[in-house]
Amino acid sequence: MLSVQTASFEAFEGAISIAFDDVAYARAETVYVDTNSNEISALVDGVHIALGAVSPEIAAHLAGQGTIALRGPHPLGHELILIAALQTTH
Repeated sequence: MLSVQTASFEAFEGAISIAFDDVAYARAETVYVDTNSNEISALVDGVHIALGAVSPEIAAHLAGQGTIALRGPHPLGHELILIAALQTTH
């Protein structure tokens, strides 16, 4: 599994979102939260990428969401916001 160092977990419109320095990662089809290890990963263009670990509280909160906002800087200067499916694993 590949990993990315540029993901941060932030509040966005009342939910937790993931902000990336590289907008390519905001195109993830699915984000996975492992409630046993609190690891977050994503599927981007068929490649499984590790995004990092979060606190147990954030992992539990994410497990209750069905989708997640993915954000990144668009090359034209504005923020790109896409919605991905969020799946819980154990």
